[in-house]
Amino acid sequence: MSNTFFLRIIYRNAVSLHKITSIVESVKGAKIKHLKFISKGRSFVGVIAFEASQLIDFEHILHLIRRNRDITEVQEITDASFC
Repeated sequence: MSNTFFLRIIYRNAVSLHKITSIVESVKGAKIKHLKFISKGRSFVGVIAFEASQLIDFEHILHLIRRNRDITEVQEITDASFC
């Protein structure tokens, strides 16, 4: 059984979206379901929704994303109405 998780991410304009998606997909069993990013000046702001089979997979993905210094902010979203 897979759970869907939502993250709000703010990152610099110079960072490739592919870098963020490859971080998520590098974790075995994780699959991106939805992406919605918009440009806000020098940064991109958006939501990424992905499925992970276990909570520990989500925590691992969150750790990997936060470790990237080009990403300004990462927040877990509990309300799916953001998408």
